[in-house]
Amino acid sequence: MTTDAAPPRSTASAAANGTRWTVAAMIVRQFGRLGFAVVLARLLGPTDFGVAAAATVYISLTAVLLEAGLSSSIVQKPDLRPQDEGVTFWTLAAIGLAMAGVTVLFSDQIAAFLEVPDLGPVLIALAASPVLKGVSNVAAAKLQRGLRFRAMAITEIGGTLAGGVLGLVAAELGMRYWALVVQQVGTDLIVLVLWFAAAGLPRIVVDREALRHLRTFGLPLVGAQLIGYSTRNIDNVVVSRFLGQTALSYYTVPYRIMLIPVSLLGNVANRVAFPVFARVQDDPDRVRSVFLRITRVIGLVVLPSMAGIAVLADDFVETVFGAQWLPSAPVVQALAVTGILQSLTTPGGSVFMGLGRADVSFRWAWVPLTFVVPAFFLGLPWGVTGVATAYTIATVLLTPFLVRAIGRVAGFRLGSWVHAVLPAFISTMPAVAAAWVVHIVLHQHEVPAIVTLIAGMGVVLAGYLIFLRMFFPDLFREGLAAARLLTTGKLLRPAPQPGSGE
Repeated sequence: MTTDAAPPRSTASAAANGTRWTVAAMIVRQFGRLGFAVVLARLLGPTDFGVAAAATVYISLTAVLLEAGLSSSIVQKPDLRPQDEGVTFWTLAAIGLAMAGVTVLFSDQIAAFLEVPDLGPVLIALAASPVLKGVSNVAAAKLQRGLRFRAMAITEIGGTLAGGVLGLVAAELGMRYWALVVQQVGTDLIVLVLWFAAAGLPRIVVDREALRHLRTFGLPLVGAQLIGYSTRNIDNVVVSRFLGQTALSYYTVPYRIMLIPVSLLGNVANRVAFPVFARVQDDPDRVRSVFLRITRVIGLVVLPSMAGIAVLADDFVETVFGAQWLPSAPVVQALAVTGILQSLTTPGGSVFMGLGRADVSFRWAWVPLTFVVPAFFLGLPWGVTGVATAYTIATVLLTPFLVRAIGRVAGFRLGSWVHAVLPAFISTMPAVAAAWVVHIVLHQHEVPAIVTLIAGMGVVLAGYLIFLRMFFPDLFREGLAAARLLTTGKLLRPAPQPGSGE
């Protein structure tokens, strides 16, 4: 049957090797960034870190506009020509320069709007970031299209570690929130050099066909990502504008925790699956099977880990960030649910891009913007916890509609998606309940937070595996093998079909 057919050997082998390297790169990037952020948060404190958090909104915007979108057309196009690379390169370079100019011109106005006076000079310094990102993304797309994930991983690991060290040195030297500028610009510059060392420079060309493809595929994708960015970051603007930069710090730190599973697992799957989906876009059975298998594996890992963090939020925050950050614990609990749902739907982006349906992605992007943004304002009277809770409620309500949109492109029904994640959910709930009891008992005996955190997460893990083994023995084996699946590329193979004997 078509569903059980193996991928072409070269593609499967490259995807397997690429998944290993991508996992390594994502682990270093996400935990490296989180680790550097934790140290910077401790060194700077909530006030100075609030300036850095406001600047992070700007950095995220440049990433959305420049790190995918137009450059993704290089990965997706079936018959890529040198002209396509050249036109995309110079278009992104021009956009980066334009963004830098706009940043310099309006930095003071942005700082005044957010009521963060120190932000203006920081934004001017960070204006170099979109220029560096713009000229480096074509090289990254070339490597991704060629499934050269080892080169991509080495570049990203090197940039993350070197930039993080530069930021810590700057913080130790007393540069306060300027340490973030040193970290970000240093990372972008190092990554730029490494990208082009691996992929080379494109030619200077002007080609109408390349511009037409860039417009028809790339622009809707950029639009979708820009709208998605607005949806995900308007909460930061709302919190900063109406609750202050210290409140923004208490909101941003949990938000970064929420993004760990989204970035680590979802983006690993996306980075490898996107070029694979592009290569097999004419095989709907394979597309459907791969997507559901990726979703199931993500659920097996994300549900117990994020649910455990939610239950043990105060112990987690005190242990990792320090007691001064305890006001952010309720935000961690609220955003953990959002992190789970976004992780489970993140691979949909690779389906839209790989199958050339950026138009669907663009149309869908307006729906969350319409419903989520009003929720932020509705939550304001209850502070940052109210904003986070409103965000989570809106995400829960919209997730079924997003899954149906993905299913219409990938060829599956909502019930298939629910069936893929339900075993992990059923196995997680009793384990989390047991951890909650342990949490209460240990707190009554004034056990240190780090001990409670370790004990509670141990109960979550043990209970989860026990219930998974008890109720879903087949998936128990897949759960234990999740790390191996992620590091060997087998998650990119079709899921075993009922009655296949696998």
